[in-house]
Amino acid sequence: MKSIEKEVTIQSKVALKGTLSQPEVRSEKSPAILIIPGTGKLDRNGKVNKKLEVKLYRQLAEFLTSIGFINLRYDKRGVAGSEGDYLTTGLWDIVDDAQAAVQFLKSLPEVDHKKVIVLGHSEGAMIGTALAAREELGGLILLAGAVENLSEAMKRQRDIGTQDILNAKGFQGMFLRLVGAHKKIEKQAQKSIEKIVNSTSDVIRMSFVKINAKWLREHFGYNVREDLAKVTCPVLAITGARDIQANPEVLKDLPMYVKGDAQYHIVENMGHACKMETIPSTILTAKKDMIAEGNLPIHPELVQLLETWLQNYFVINLPEVRVIL
Repeated sequence: MKSIEKEVTIQSKVALKGTLSQPEVRSEKSPAILIIPGTGKLDRNGKVNKKLEVKLYRQLAEFLTSIGFINLRYDKRGVAGSEGDYLTTGLWDIVDDAQAAVQFLKSLPEVDHKKVIVLGHSEGAMIGTALAAREELGGLILLAGAVENLSEAMKRQRDIGTQDILNAKGFQGMFLRLVGAHKKIEKQAQKSIEKIVNSTSDVIRMSFVKINAKWLREHFGYNVREDLAKVTCPVLAITGARDIQANPEVLKDLPMYVKGDAQYHIVENMGHACKMETIPSTILTAKKDMIAEGNLPIHPELVQLLETWLQNYFVINLPEVRVIL
């Protein structure tokens, strides 16, 4: 199905730039999906810089439009076309921006305001959960980041990193073990966390690098499970079995928390970027692997799971096209 895209402005505390995608043929009032991006300076399409571009959010938008769903993706505060300062933006600023985007969708005459769905990826899954606890939604989709706090995800990544160093082959592995890198990861992390938690400034310097302390402090104080218990809309959670940034094992706890219908799936051979991974990533190769996966399509099993769930809960009745002979 062909789509129509247009640039829009979402008014939060700052002006956010986004892209509204609509099927060329649609019903008078349609469901709509907000795509919330993950951590980092990702733009609305999934681009960080010229070298790192995962393209996931553009691909999701194109897929969602192809099956009849209006959707909106946007540049985060302080990123690409959006106003604001990225480095001083906290967790709750990001949630406020996502809520403004949902309310923008609800205000559109072509959107059924009772059927606005949020799709969050990575940190966007945490943002989506916080949003669902304060805003009425038609549905919630959590990709690569459900049922997990940021602090838990970071601890798991450090544990994986330690094991990856112990298992690394060749000169790199030998050198890292020789300097004791595997022994320093957790100790250095705890020292950094203590400094961040005890800070009061939005931004602090650590090893001469500016860090968004406000964002981290607010994440460290956030309990995603408490908000999951407030969610009443249908929820779909999907994480890849090869995801080293989000823990797929915690998905099994999802039905314990949410009040509405909850489904979860662990997709084999899928990594954090929701693409096919034929060889498992390590912490040492994750960035290089993500760059290589940029041009790959979304994992086909993920596409099928999304389409099945959306069509089950949000039937779209397209107008009949009359052919005059």
